[in-house]
Amino acid sequence: MRPEGLSRLGLWDNAVAKLVKKRGAESGGAGPRDWPSLEGLKRLSKVNDESLQDLRQDALVCLAAALGAIDPERLVGSALRVRGRTLETPGRSFRLRGHRIHLLAVGKAAVPMARAALGKLPIASGILASNRPPNDIPMDRIRSFVGSHPLPDEGSLAAGEAALQLVDRLGRDNLLLVLVSGGASAMFEASPIPLEDLRLAYGSLLRSGLPIRDVNEVRKGLSLVKGGRLAARAAARGATVVGLIVSDIVGNPIEDIGSGPTAIESSRGARAMQVLRTHGLWEEMPSTVRTSLEAAPAEPKLERSARQRVHNLIVADLSLACRAAMKEARRRGYRVRLWSTSVEGEARKVGPSFASHALEWAPDAAAIGVVAGGETTVRVVGGGRGGRNQELALAAAPAIKGRQAVLLSCGTDGIDGNTEAAGAIVDGDTMTRARSLGLDPEDFLRENNSYVFFRALGDLIVSGPTGTNVADLLILLARRRDRRGRGPSGRSARRRGTSKTRRSPRSRTPARRSRVHR
Repeated sequence: MRPEGLSRLGLWDNAVAKLVKKRGAESGGAGPRDWPSLEGLKRLSKVNDESLQDLRQDALVCLAAALGAIDPERLVGSALRVRGRTLETPGRSFRLRGHRIHLLAVGKAAVPMARAALGKLPIASGILASNRPPNDIPMDRIRSFVGSHPLPDEGSLAAGEAALQLVDRLGRDNLLLVLVSGGASAMFEASPIPLEDLRLAYGSLLRSGLPIRDVNEVRKGLSLVKGGRLAARAAARGATVVGLIVSDIVGNPIEDIGSGPTAIESSRGARAMQVLRTHGLWEEMPSTVRTSLEAAPAEPKLERSARQRVHNLIVADLSLACRAAMKEARRRGYRVRLWSTSVEGEARKVGPSFASHALEWAPDAAAIGVVAGGETTVRVVGGGRGGRNQELALAAAPAIKGRQAVLLSCGTDGIDGNTEAAGAIVDGDTMTRARSLGLDPEDFLRENNSYVFFRALGDLIVSGPTGTNVADLLILLARRRDRRGRGPSGRSARRRGTSKTRRSPRSRTPARRSRVHR
């Protein structure tokens, strides 16, 4: 991670300078060149209460540590090693004698992932599909496409068609390296369905509140590249397929990350009609979608030898980010626990549950930190703007009212819902400040208008795209009053804290799930 990028994030104290130096050493002095411009985040630590100001600053430092740990360029580079004529990845090796290596990188982290591969391997040609133009990518070998998110566009279809043309040229002397990250479901597509109808279908799915696995099941049924079809097409021609994946979905199901272009054993949309009918969405689908699903031919059976030529590896996931945030909080004097890395459910329910349970943990500790991750959902009932992280933070604000506590909820990709924000931060004074401005949090929550609420308070986390994506991160930091009724404040509170951790059972999260603002 670049020191200049971190300074823009507002990591301004000596401890962070050490963190920057350490991260640079771990990555060989190099870091993500796509690190976004993060001016303005430093102000998020500036509030009137000195203790809350320290807590806010610490939470932002923990967030930076988490993002540094999931730098996709460094992680892909670490996963690829060439020794003579052998390509080594963790747990597997591949003979390169006579092989030409071709690249396909798709998703929000496609640019840094591709850059790492190009720095390690003799890539003959490739396709890159992301949501922004690449930097420092050799255009003589790589064709670049910019696709939209969360709905596909012409660029998405052009990328998919180019990838199919590349795959159809492969043979037994080829290795296809596929780099997959979140967002690929929209940015990379090939389908017999007209684009306008495809966008209508995607839009209905995302507004419906369906779990992501059900959304992706329908997507797979409409695609020529999703659900392992891309890898199957390459393997059937004798090529070896190696997939390196940055996971943005709870549980790391490769068939759902980017809708699984290399997931050779995926269902490929077998349940698509059932999902749509069960949830009352069948009649909402364009006629071309219904006809395509009803007339879908049986999938050709791929020979066992071909299936064995496809290999997948998760190189980054939410657990890496959570562990890094915990390590930094612990270093700063907080007693830390991991609440869960599989948080799901409605954001407005998860927020208060997480905050209240976290504040009850380790009552004997002077300073605590509780970290969690996952992906909540929002069912849109109002006409406002927002995202799941902003709605979660807004719903959690009453649970920490009056406490020496800070809660941060942030999308690791830097994007939250239909806004430019990545998330939001709240503290024990948020409710009081809101009331002083005439803002009723319940009104904003009712209208799904969390973005406008936090914009008024100046508490939006706006980072821009981070170039990585492992779902969402929640960080709660709190200090407690001592037995004499005095509240610890300032940096001295950390010296009274302890860095010991206790193992705790995984907390349960709400089972009900709905989805939008993905």
